[in-house]
Amino acid sequence: MKRSLCTRILAVLALAVIALPLWATGQQEAAPAAEKKLKIGLLVPGSINDGGWSNSAYRGLMKIRDEMGAEVSYMEVKSPADVVDGFRDYGARGYDIVFGHSYDHQDAAKRVAPDFPKTVYITSGGTTVMDNVSPIYFEFEQATYLAGVVAATLTKTGKVGSVGSLEMPAITKSIVSFEHGLQDTNPALEHVVFYLGSQDDVGKAKEVTLAMIERGVDVFWVSANAAGQGVLQAVEESKAKGIKIFGSYGAWSVTSPDVVIADLIIDTSNAFKAATSRILAGFVPGEIRLGIKDNVVLYNWNPKFTIPAKTQGAFDAAKAKIDRGEIKIRIGTY
Repeated sequence: MKRSLCTRILAVLALAVIALPLWATGQQEAAPAAEKKLKIGLLVPGSINDGGWSNSAYRGLMKIRDEMGAEVSYMEVKSPADVVDGFRDYGARGYDIVFGHSYDHQDAAKRVAPDFPKTVYITSGGTTVMDNVSPIYFEFEQATYLAGVVAATLTKTGKVGSVGSLEMPAITKSIVSFEHGLQDTNPALEHVVFYLGSQDDVGKAKEVTLAMIERGVDVFWVSANAAGQGVLQAVEESKAKGIKIFGSYGAWSVTSPDVVIADLIIDTSNAFKAATSRILAGFVPGEIRLGIKDNVVLYNWNPKFTIPAKTQGAFDAAKAKIDRGEIKIRIGTY
């Protein structure tokens, strides 16, 4: 009897000894693991204070930081070598996603991405698709086509102007699509186009714009990154002549309400969030197309601009056709 009791006690003790580490292990597994913070980097081709393209990307990055709790960082890059170095630096530091906010950042992504397979590189524009590289295609031509339609109804001289920075697809497509809107509305109009050969020469942009105004141009579209501020300055100085302009990638109507017709904007906060969410859900390489219907490409009327009935009618009709997919907007070579 004593032997049996002793045996049972020893068995219980043995079970307790076995169960103790299992219980402890279970407790450790139940404890929530420290959540890895999402790390997102951004490369912009100009100053984040350019009031347009680079600034919109920076604001998008800040929105991801605030709304998704991500750790974020950005770099202003000036040359192809800077882009390569920036992409490589973020990859080496274990960033999850890196946005290269330019069409011409795709070559650097193609070169660097294979070395950092755990980092996803997303370029703003481009055609390069790899295991960890994809482009966002902003259907910005929808907004610039509408701007061309509007400009055609507003010009009093029959001359409308466009100023671009460089003759590269991301710039030329907005000017080609703007011209398409002009021609569809009034093919008799003259479209005066000038490329600066620079993304940041504000002085040259202003000089060129003043010369175009002297030639009779009275409505402008501009796609010139930081240099676009020179175009805006020239239009501001000529507002007594009734010269008008469209806000380029930023809310120009806030600072220049007397000359801006409408702001054409890419809401990169929505675009970057959409791309980030897709990657987190399970990244599949491929072009990410985003436009007006996605609330990423925006055509926002300046609330202080009085829209003539003829202009509003032409705009509404053109937008309805875009929404129904009835217009194949020209963008040139892309």
